[in-house]
Amino acid sequence: MTPSQYWLITAIVLFILEVITPGFVLANFGVAAIAAAITAWLGGDVTVQMIVFVITCLISFITIRPLLSRTVGKQKTTRTGVDAIIGRLTKVTEAIESPLDAGRVQIDGDSWRALSVHGQSIPSGTTVRVVRVDGTTVFVEHI
Repeated sequence: MTPSQYWLITAIVLFILEVITPGFVLANFGVAAIAAAITAWLGGDVTVQMIVFVITCLISFITIRPLLSRTVGKQKTTRTGVDAIIGRLTKVTEAIESPLDAGRVQIDGDSWRALSVHGQSIPSGTTVRVVRVDGTTVFVEHI
């Protein structure tokens, strides 16, 4: 086997391992191995191949890895349960009369006990924002 074939096999193995491991680290080495394979195919000796491999690794880590981490590696987190209703807008179905007298709001078809964050009374039909949840009580603010 020729040196370029060794480099290509190394690149393929690195790309396969990249699929298994997170972080886009091994893919950078795979890109560098392809560059070294091209250098070997063009007739560069082992020293030149290693220099090309190292330089391509550095360039790849500086450019490709941050780009891939920003685009591919970014996963949107989905809030679930009570965390999903924080920040939601809803309407008051039963007036919140005073800081201690809870009213009710309707969220996704469920009726929740509601208190005003600022202790103000909020009439029925008013649009409010859910600020926090404590047990079965939502704390809302008038918009």
